[in-house]
Amino acid sequence: MDLQCLLWLQDIRMQAGETIENILALISDTTPFLVVIMCLLYVMVDKKKFCRVLFCYSICVTINAFVKITACVYRPWIKEPKIVPAKNSLAAATGYSFPSGHTAAASSCSMEMIAEYKQNKLLAVLLILYICVVVFTRMFLGCHTPQDVLVAVLEGFLAVLATAALMAFVEKKDGNDKILFIAANILFAILIVYALIKPYPIDRDAAGEILVSPKKMQNDAMFDFSFALGFVHAWFLEKRFVKFSTDGISARQRILRGVVEALFGIVINLVIYSIAKQYVDKRLAKFIKGYLYSFAAAYLAPLVFSKIERALKW
Repeated sequence: MDLQCLLWLQDIRMQAGETIENILALISDTTPFLVVIMCLLYVMVDKKKFCRVLFCYSICVTINAFVKITACVYRPWIKEPKIVPAKNSLAAATGYSFPSGHTAAASSCSMEMIAEYKQNKLLAVLLILYICVVVFTRMFLGCHTPQDVLVAVLEGFLAVLATAALMAFVEKKDGNDKILFIAANILFAILIVYALIKPYPIDRDAAGEILVSPKKMQNDAMFDFSFALGFVHAWFLEKRFVKFSTDGISARQRILRGVVEALFGIVINLVIYSIAKQYVDKRLAKFIKGYLYSFAAAYLAPLVFSKIERALKW
């Protein structure tokens, strides 16, 4: 039934034409940029609220990566050769199918924003609509089955609950942040070892090629786990040593902070990751990239712009 649903949507996509397909693919691939926007809003608009959003996202991608490498569910076009995914969506549709990473990202960020801005009904409607659009486009483009996207939405909801519980725990007593920090390090050490040593299915196509390379799945898991780990480290260090604020900041401070965040992202992506993937194992390169993305966004950038602001007496 799930694959038949995709075939039905595929017929509509083929009739709709390439322009509609390209537009929906573009909307579907906004989720990586959504995380970038959350990082900018964290330093430019509301530190507390968007720290929680990034926490929620980190929890969700951790759950998603763990489920993916545990379930090892093949993409729809592997299970049903009649399914032809949109060409411009294949680059982001790596590895296994279940659950949908795009949907998990959209759901966790959007649901936590709704939780943080409870009084803003219009924002809630727009964010719910955004989740629904991402859910639809992932199926419409042939990348995911209904269960892939629905479980990803559930992951986002569970991440919201986990975020509320963890933040309540941290705020309950001084020193609880250290307990969370230690527990997170132990958890991610276990997850990383699990991702590297667990067995993966080695099925081959008619030409003898492996359907899904275990290393490719490990690459994705390393990025997600390291992003979440980097954020926990950044959150802990910033909370104790930087302590920047978004209360009453000026327009020039917002611009400075946005520029510093952007510069770190550019250097990590175009310099550090480019060098790393040439000289070390791709899994380690992905780990470095994911870790530095969140660590720089939530700690290094705030450390730098805080020093600049103090030097300029802003």
